Amino acid sequence: MKIKTLVIFLVTIVVLGSCSETNEVSLVSEVTGSVDSLKQVYVPDSRIAIWHMSVKKFNTKISVSGEVGSPNAQTALLNLKSKYPSVAFNIKCLPDKEMTKTLAIVNNSVSGIRKSTTRASEMLSQALLGTPLKVYKKKGEWYYIQTPNQYLGWINTGDIVLFDTTGLQKYDAGRKIVFNKQCGFSYSKPDVKSQVVSDLVVGCILPVRGTEKSFFQVEYPDGRKAFVRKSDVVDYEKFIHRTPKEKNLVADALKFNGIPYLWGGFSSKGIDCSGFSSTVYYLNGIILQRDASQQTKYGKEITNKYSYTNLKPGDLLFFGHKAKNGKKERVTHVTIYIGNGRFIHSSKNVHISSMDSLQSDYESRYPALFVRAVRIIGQENGNTIQRISNNPMYKLLK
Repeated sequence: MKIKTLVIFLVTIVVLGSCSETNEVSLVSEVTGSVDSLKQVYVPDSRIAIWHMSVKKFNTKISVSGEVGSPNAQTALLNLKSKYPSVAFNIKCLPDKEMTKTLAIVNNSVSGIRKSTTRASEMLSQALLGTPLKVYKKKGEWYYIQTPNQYLGWINTGDIVLFDTTGLQKYDAGRKIVFNKQCGFSYSKPDVKSQVVSDLVVGCILPVRGTEKSFFQVEYPDGRKAFVRKSDVVDYEKFIHRTPKEKNLVADALKFNGIPYLWGGFSSKGIDCSGFSSTVYYLNGIILQRDASQQTKYGKEITNKYSYTNLKPGDLLFFGHKAKNGKKERVTHVTIYIGNGRFIHSSKNVHISSMDSLQSDYESRYPALFVRAVRIIGQENGNTIQRISNNPMYKLLK
């Protein structure tokens, strides 16, 4: 009898323990689902908004912890506490409170933005000298930053200079210029035979501190002084107020012909397909989203057929795979239409291809991959397609 009672007791403990474990697993799954649902509301695209969340179970404790970049997202997550009172919530809203300076300016001609805190990690994008950045946190020798087109990633401390608002206004006071050649240099003296201070690429921004002969004296974010030829630059105020025109877009696109392809590239040192379309439009006063899959969602769709009948120079042509048989659309490549049935794009290098099968530069693989053509000119909406002059981060440079 005693043995029977003991067996029943042990079985009861096992069953209850099993039920408890099952309930905990179920709760983890339910909480994870609720967190993921909020992510779809507040951060549908994690490339441009911060959402680093995890739901974990340790012994019998369940916790939700992580970082977000929006107070509203933080509040929504913390409100889940009322639904799950036994779950611990530790949600941080960036930037870190330890960050006394949350603005930065890129200090080198071209700086890599990476997926993680090592130079061996994937390069997501690049930022040019003079580009304003938001800074969210620091990890070792790296800062987690956001670019004017909202792209997020890690940049090395050696590539930027941190500022508070007052310091940035002081550095940025007065006239600014934008380098307008594909590549070139700044010099230690107003003489092209003097010591080079650094290289420059088209789109680099520097404040003017004086003039001497045919040169502007400029200042780098870290305080270095240099001289740049006046003939190599354009005025910043005119630059940011440019209105994109077909002929100008084509002319700027053709300047990149032959530049090598570089994954994550965003400059005339090396460039990928969406970096190319973004840069060409940046040079014409417009900020586009960074990736092809983002760019295709905005602007006015002209056609989803591989035909150039209704296209205009400057239209963006997207390639990949259309939604079919339950599979989602996948855009993997973008090009710029330049007229006469031809487009220019970065693939192996920047080059021109034809949509006309009778032409020597026709590439037969593209018709089957065509998704749509989108027009950017005239479609600025102040958010996803934005003039540089209206961008909050570039406004800091005024």
